Amino acid sequence: MFLCRNLSLSQFAPPKPFLSHMRLSINQTFQDFSTSLRFQTNVSSPNTELFGRVTHWIRRSKSLSELLAAIAQEIGAVLSCDRVKIYQFNPDETGTVVAEWICEQRLPSLLGLTFPANDIPPGARELFARTGARSIVNVAERRIGQTGIDSTAPDEIRYRPLNACHAEYLMAMGIQSSLVVPILQEGKLWGLFVIHHAEARSFSDAQVSALQMVVDLLTVAIAQYHLIEQARAKADRESTLRRISCLLHSLSTIELQAALETAVSAFAGSGGRLWVNATSLAVEHSPRNLKLPSACVRLFQCGSQPVAPRDERIETAEFVLLEEDRAWQDKFQSEQDSVWAIADLYQEPALQKFYPAFRSLKIRGVLIFPLWYRRELLGYLTIFRDEIETEILWAGQISSDERQLYPRQSFKAWCESRRGQIQPWTAGDLELGCAIAHQFSSAIQQYETHQHVQKLNASLEIQVQERTARLQKATEQQHVLFSVVTNMRKSLQVEQICATATEELRRSLNVDRVCVYQFDLDRQYNTGQVIAENMVSGLSSVLGTRIEDYCFGERFANQYRHGRVSSISDVEALVIEPCYLAILERLAIRAHLIAPILRGDELWGLLCVHQCDRPRNWTEHEIQFVKQVAIQLTIGLEQAELLLQTQHQAQQIEATLHSLKHTQAQLIQTEKMSSLGRLVAGVAHEINNPVSFIHGNLNYLNHYVIDMLRLLDAYRAAYPEPRSEVIDLIESIDFEFVRQDLPKILASMQVGTERIREIVLSLRNFSRLDQAKMKPVDIHEGIESTLLILQHRLKPNGGDFSIEVIKEYAELPAVECYAGQLNQVFMNLLSNAIDALETVENPTIRIRTKQLHDDRVLISIADNGCGISAQTQLRIFDPFFTTKPIGKGTGMGLAISHEVVVRDHQGSLNCHSEPGQGTEFWIEIPIRQSISA
Repeated sequence: MFLCRNLSLSQFAPPKPFLSHMRLSINQTFQDFSTSLRFQTNVSSPNTELFGRVTHWIRRSKSLSELLAAIAQEIGAVLSCDRVKIYQFNPDETGTVVAEWICEQRLPSLLGLTFPANDIPPGARELFARTGARSIVNVAERRIGQTGIDSTAPDEIRYRPLNACHAEYLMAMGIQSSLVVPILQEGKLWGLFVIHHAEARSFSDAQVSALQMVVDLLTVAIAQYHLIEQARAKADRESTLRRISCLLHSLSTIELQAALETAVSAFAGSGGRLWVNATSLAVEHSPRNLKLPSACVRLFQCGSQPVAPRDERIETAEFVLLEEDRAWQDKFQSEQDSVWAIADLYQEPALQKFYPAFRSLKIRGVLIFPLWYRRELLGYLTIFRDEIETEILWAGQISSDERQLYPRQSFKAWCESRRGQIQPWTAGDLELGCAIAHQFSSAIQQYETHQHVQKLNASLEIQVQERTARLQKATEQQHVLFSVVTNMRKSLQVEQICATATEELRRSLNVDRVCVYQFDLDRQYNTGQVIAENMVSGLSSVLGTRIEDYCFGERFANQYRHGRVSSISDVEALVIEPCYLAILERLAIRAHLIAPILRGDELWGLLCVHQCDRPRNWTEHEIQFVKQVAIQLTIGLEQAELLLQTQHQAQQIEATLHSLKHTQAQLIQTEKMSSLGRLVAGVAHEINNPVSFIHGNLNYLNHYVIDMLRLLDAYRAAYPEPRSEVIDLIESIDFEFVRQDLPKILASMQVGTERIREIVLSLRNFSRLDQAKMKPVDIHEGIESTLLILQHRLKPNGGDFSIEVIKEYAELPAVECYAGQLNQVFMNLLSNAIDALETVENPTIRIRTKQLHDDRVLISIADNGCGISAQTQLRIFDPFFTTKPIGKGTGMGLAISHEVVVRDHQGSLNCHSEPGQGTEFWIEIPIRQSISA
């Protein structure tokens, strides 16, 4: 409650955090109330379960109607009654059944029906509200019990005879016994919690206590739901204020029409008007609206508006500007008169003259707010609201359920429709309207102030501009010159220097065209071309135009070389050489300034300033300015030429250094491979001799062993009973095992020596020292030798996967190549593929060979690794480029491979890869080289 009362409409806090806090407050309230109730009452176990379920429904229900329906169902199930209904009183003292539970359709439904106010006498309502009395009726016994009769024993039930009218009323509804508990809110009767039985039954004290406990909980829950509804309504009003504030304050212009439409929508109105008297919103007088008091009045409208009747002698302007009527002036005399709330305009005597204008409309409610700002009336905000139609379904409506058809006239079914009903303005409407009116007032006044300040600023701006124009004109050209010099030094490119100078110069002098003309120095200044131009739009471009003027080279070139600056104010007013006049007419020039651009002592070109639309008298200051720009162009061109020379030398040095580094790396790599080849060949040769000796003698050794074993068998056959010493020796050396294992050892030695010979042969094939020259070789043999050398990297190491090598060899003829160099290429590509498969599951290398046409072969080496990005593929064949960590790669493997394939074998080496799809290298070389080394 504290939070709700302290929430002001001027605070624009978001509603969600507030409602969340309110929900937490509700849960805490119920927890405290539940603890207190358990402490104060001795609740039995069934009632404890009921209490828990009701509390659960209170906490989880999202709406009051859902909560009431759930509690009615819980009570009906616990008390085993025929009907549970919750009856809520309306402001006009009638009542409506807002929740109901019926057991097995024993009684007809009353949900949604409205009962007249006289169904519950005023005395009974007063007793319910004053004492919270509970009422127990037994129609069969014709008695009624109530609590609260005796103030000394408020919980004691006092019985008295049942009123005959009351009994007849209950029997007409099919009720034999009932229990009624009042629901109070802030000391007022909110409604009744009613239990009905179709048969006579009594209610125990435990049942009454349980119901009272539930009603107490429900009372707190209703209060909290009302709090939430109030908070939600206030949050909605704040949201409306935020939207209106954004329209009035947050934009560069004041959106009065949109703000008016938003305000009308907030009140669910049918129309609205905003009458503003502000100088900043001034409009010109209209001949059709001469009654406007001044041009400062503006009227904004939306929705339904009063219409002047054609057959009445009433001026139209009075209805266009209702706010100009005397009634408004009489009503709002000071700032204390903040609102004029009219529930029914036809009951307002002050508006009687305007009744005809509203007859054709459904407007009944009018809400008028004056827009005061510091005792100044800025206008009026008016909201219109239409009349409404209501329909009430009274109790006794005829139903198909025959149990409700009783001969009781007061229960006869009827539906009452009321038309032309007014909607009273609530306190919340007035509070929201005053806040909106304040927003409009402050926004209009701020807009007025802003416009006034803008006018003062504009006037001051003009004065300042007039006073500083001369200074700006004097300093602008110096700034332009400085800008030209700065930009030229930034670029030092001839095109950029000329473009910057022409642009800045044309903008500073405000001329039609500025261009740079460059001479053909080998033609004696007789020809040249326009290389840079900046001009106004709509003028024909002369960029790239070539000009031939043989008069210039003969008569004027020497003068310009010595610094002459030519100026012509009006071409048509001077006598000019025909050849020169033809050029001026060709370029549509009326006045010009020309200054020389030098390169050393030579005349490099001309800086030309053209005025094409009219004559122009060039001032001395302008002539000197153009001359200074030309001098800066001269300096800039010299610096640009020097820069080009320096860059060219630097490029040559860089290219030479790059070539030296590449040659050095290639020599080192070649020497390394050559040394490795010699080492491999030497090792292979040294291993081959002893291995060959061992392998050659193994056959003889095998025969000798077989012969000796035959001899021993013969001895055993001849002497079946040897001496004891011999028997002991046979047992000690385990002769039978030796006899069986010795042939196996010889076989293993045979396999091992053959494997060593294969490795030696592969090392010799890989080194190819005997094939340093180009000669036909078997490509497959070189690939197999390379694979054999890399066999230790293809096998699993620790937890790594074994790399599967898939060979798809085609029948290839002998290929003419440098076998050692080509094996080096295979080694580089296969090593890179193995590196790329270190972190891949089920790694695979696929090697394919294929003959293309009749003169070329294709070798493809592909892996299923992580792939190579397109950006990296552009550089993989660059020397010293590597993606491997420092120390694991030199960046020369693929570069040397590319040179071997492309330069030494007139072939091609290409890479095809996508990230995540693996990598494939294609080697394509001719079968026969055109020039054999």
